[in-house]
Amino acid sequence: MSEKANNAELEKFNLSHRQQGRTISSLSQLSMSGVFYTHSTMRQPWGVTMPAIPLSTMFHLILDGEAIVSISDKRITLGAGDFILMPRGKGHDIVDINNTPASGLFEQNIEQVTEHYEKLTSKGKGPITTALCGTVLFENEITASIINSMPDYVLIPANSEAHQPIASIVKAIQLETESEGYGAGLIVAKLADVLILQCIRAWVSQLSGDNPNWLMAHTDKRLSPVMELIHTDPAAHINIAVLAGLARMSRTTFIDYFKKVVGQTPKKYITDWRLALAKTRLIGSSDNVLNIALEVGYQSEASFSRAYKAKFGVPPSQTKRGE
Repeated sequence: MSEKANNAELEKFNLSHRQQGRTISSLSQLSMSGVFYTHSTMRQPWGVTMPAIPLSTMFHLILDGEAIVSISDKRITLGAGDFILMPRGKGHDIVDINNTPASGLFEQNIEQVTEHYEKLTSKGKGPITTALCGTVLFENEITASIINSMPDYVLIPANSEAHQPIASIVKAIQLETESEGYGAGLIVAKLADVLILQCIRAWVSQLSGDNPNWLMAHTDKRLSPVMELIHTDPAAHINIAVLAGLARMSRTTFIDYFKKVVGQTPKKYITDWRLALAKTRLIGSSDNVLNIALEVGYQSEASFSRAYKAKFGVPPSQTKRGE
């Protein structure tokens, strides 16, 4: 190889290139500060109410058996291998398949094994469900902004492509929290970063047709509150004047700046975001088309159906039937 070629190869290690690489994605700013882990062995009848925990995400990985998670008036049935993430740390119930009434977490039979690891068992005599459950803490403002833009829950079924790496990371966290070996706290925090990144990747891939450039806007002080409003409440009446005010810009400047950073006008981005959320809900929930339309900001099923078909080429009813 010539000296010129050698220099070209070495250039990729230049400090300026490394610094540029760090800013490519807001995901590089994602940072988790700790994990609390529970191995749960529950015999029917059982039910646990998980309290809301600020600045956290929670998850459950079902190892064997079945469970139902109830969150924000939604009921999600989980089987062996299914993984569910509650990105914003919302309170929820996890109960047996018979929907036994839940009791508080601190009323359960909990054995503290290490500072960050515990075992939970129930006193029932019926079929067993085992699960790995965790609470991941974060403090970074950018992390909070990204997490707050996610839905109440993200479901990763056992048969999805994303499942294997996520399950492997959860089990690696379990091993570290059990051992409390040298550097375990730091290793667990880094594994938690990877776990949440994998969940974000799976979620974005579920939002078929969505523009993932929204992640870039979370590192921008002017657009961060704008993205949080759009993502947190898709049913809200959002107009450009309100968004421009949040960004502290004039209407025209805001539209130009948003398009430069995100790659779409605010109006198109909001429309695409709402329709992507709707598609996910149509596939993964039992709600009817009208309720889903209202959840994502449409005032009628007819207007929603027109917009949905214009974007995806089929009516929402066809997506819901799985055709």
